[in-house]
Amino acid sequence: MKNQLGLALLLITLPTLLIGQIAVERNFGLELAEKDSITSANIEHSLNAFLSEAQAYEYSENYSDSNHRNQYDFFFRKIAAIGKNSEDYHQPIVLKSYPTGNGNYRLAVGFTGEKEGNPFIFQITEFKAVPYQDHYRFYCTFEENTAALHQQSVDNVTYHYSQSFQKETAQEFVTFSQEFAQLTNGPKPTLDYYSFKSLDELLKAYGFLYSARQCNFLCYDLGFTENNGATYITGTDNENYIYEYILNYIYYYLPNSDDVYWPYVNGISTYYGGYAITYDNMDKLKSQFREQLKSTPDIDFYEEFNKGRKSAVARHFSYYVMSAFLFEEVLQQKGFESAFQLAYTGNDGNRFFDVLDQTIGVNRDNFHETIVSLIKADS
Repeated sequence: MKNQLGLALLLITLPTLLIGQIAVERNFGLELAEKDSITSANIEHSLNAFLSEAQAYEYSENYSDSNHRNQYDFFFRKIAAIGKNSEDYHQPIVLKSYPTGNGNYRLAVGFTGEKEGNPFIFQITEFKAVPYQDHYRFYCTFEENTAALHQQSVDNVTYHYSQSFQKETAQEFVTFSQEFAQLTNGPKPTLDYYSFKSLDELLKAYGFLYSARQCNFLCYDLGFTENNGATYITGTDNENYIYEYILNYIYYYLPNSDDVYWPYVNGISTYYGGYAITYDNMDKLKSQFREQLKSTPDIDFYEEFNKGRKSAVARHFSYYVMSAFLFEEVLQQKGFESAFQLAYTGNDGNRFFDVLDQTIGVNRDNFHETIVSLIKADS
C-alpha cells in the first residue's frame, strides 16, 4: 500500500510532457544498478534522444538498429505512438534498471500522465540498452523474453509456445497455408509461428509489462506478421489463426500490394478463417445479418457497405462480412481465380464494383438485393 501511495504521489507531481523533446524523470525511490554517474547520465541522455525520435517517428541508426526495427516493427510502432501531440502525458519515469552483462542494461520505463484529471499509467515498457559508439542503442527484449518457449516444427512452420500445443490444429494451418499459396501462385514461406495464449502474454513478450493502450478487439494485436513476413505472431491461443494470416501473406508475399482492396481481403479472411477473434463462420454471420434485416427492415446494405468501419452487425464490420458473402458467391459461380481478382481493384476500391459487375452481374443498383438473397439462401 505504501508503494502504491508513493507512486500515486509521484504521478501527481511529475511535470507535463514537453512535445517534441523527451526528458526522462529518474524515480529516485528505487535503487538503480548503474552506480557510476557517468554511465547513468549517458543512459539517460541516450534514452531521451531515442524516445524523442520515437515520438516524431523518425528513428535513426544512432539510437536503434534498422534491422532490429524491421524485425520487431510492432514494438517500435507502439513506442512511437506514446505521448504524441498530447498534454495528458508526463515525462517518462525510469522505474528500474540493472546490468545484464557485456555493458548492457535492461530498463523498465513508465509512461504516465492524467486521465479525466486523475493520475493514470498508460504503459510500462522494458528496453534493452546496448553500448554503441559513445552512447547507447535501445532494443526490444522479445528475443530474451521468448528464449524459454517450447518449439515444434510442422513441415515449413516452426511453432513457439509456452504451454500446450495442439499438433492437429497446427497441421490444419500448415495445410491451409500451403494450399492458399498454391491457389495464389505464391511461395510457400518458412514461417516462425508464435502462438501466445493471450494478448497479455503477447504484449509481455515484447516487453510491454503493462499496457492500457491495447484491447482484445484490435486485430493488429491479435495476429500480425513481422520480419518481412517470416514471423507470424498471434495472441489467440490458436495454432490455426487464419484471419490475419491471409492479409499478411498477400501483403508480404504476393505482388502489387499497393493495388489491393483490403476490405475485400478481410472478406476472404472471414470466409476461410471466421471473423477475427470470434471465429464466427459464414452460417452464423448470415444469421446475424438476417436478424439485422429483421430488426431494421429499411436498412440498405449498399449504404452500409459504403460506411466502412462506421457500420457494424453483431460487432463485425459490415463491409468485411458482406465482402465474405460476395467472395463465397463468386467462388461458387466462377472459381477462385475470378473471386481472388476482386482483391486487386485499387487501394480505395475504385474498380471494385466494375469488376464485380463484369464477373457476376452485381452492381451498385442491385447490391442490396444481392446481399439479401445471399443471407437468405441458407435460412
